Amino acid sequence: MEYISTKEAAQRWGISERRVRSLCSEGKIEGAARCGNWVWSIPAGTQKPADGRTLRYMKNRALRTGSQDYREADKLRSSASQFTLTTDKKVEIVLEALTYDNTDISFEQVLAIFNLENQEGIPLEKQIMALNMRSTLSMIPFELNEKKLLDLHSRLLMSIDERYAGSYRLGGNQSQETEAMFSQYNGTWSVLHPVARAAFLFAEVLRIQPFEKGTAELAFVLLANEMYKAKLPPAVFGANQIPELKAALASTSMRGNSQMLVSMILDAVTGNIQK
Repeated sequence: MEYISTKEAAQRWGISERRVRSLCSEGKIEGAARCGNWVWSIPAGTQKPADGRTLRYMKNRALRTGSQDYREADKLRSSASQFTLTTDKKVEIVLEALTYDNTDISFEQVLAIFNLENQEGIPLEKQIMALNMRSTLSMIPFELNEKKLLDLHSRLLMSIDERYAGSYRLGGNQSQETEAMFSQYNGTWSVLHPVARAAFLFAEVLRIQPFEKGTAELAFVLLANEMYKAKLPPAVFGANQIPELKAALASTSMRGNSQMLVSMILDAVTGNIQK
């Protein structure tokens, strides 16, 4: 019988290698055999096991969009051209992410950081994050799975705090909730309008807070990626709209009501939002 390593299994199943080892230790991968303290051999034809814990988290996350009019967005999607992430759009996305993360910064300062000009009064960590976000946004489009999520987080925290890079927060259910999120992302959410699917992903990442640092910046990168894959312009809200965005996200988190959030994203991509 042919066997594969935990690394190969992780790549095939789109999850982290640490998660594969955990599933092996819990006896949830049929035929997995331990070879030493950390090494596992897994039959090559084994399918990714279902994690029973996922259902506990999924059943409480029935998200609602309310009545939405996607016609303007669909007109944009049907146009011949693919929207691109210009430098100005990347600056705006980074600005909004850092503002969401309570950093007092301007468009001009973010642009100067992109040009490698040090900005007095802006913490060095935030300046590095701005550069890391620009680099990560340049990777769009990408297919999203758990392994990619952890890789993106590692890139965002590069030269900032690599203790937390690509690792879930300790002492909570972030790993299980993130796995539940991906089950929905690849399942029930996949039949939704792309804007609704993107809104659910954006909101759930910010609700779960899977990482010690960089979660907000990661969420904005994921939202930009979803819009690009849907052939839509990036959802640019305007830094002055961040308080309203936080209110919309709070409604989604507490009541599962995503109507305000989906409306904001629709307005942002169609240019109807008041900036």
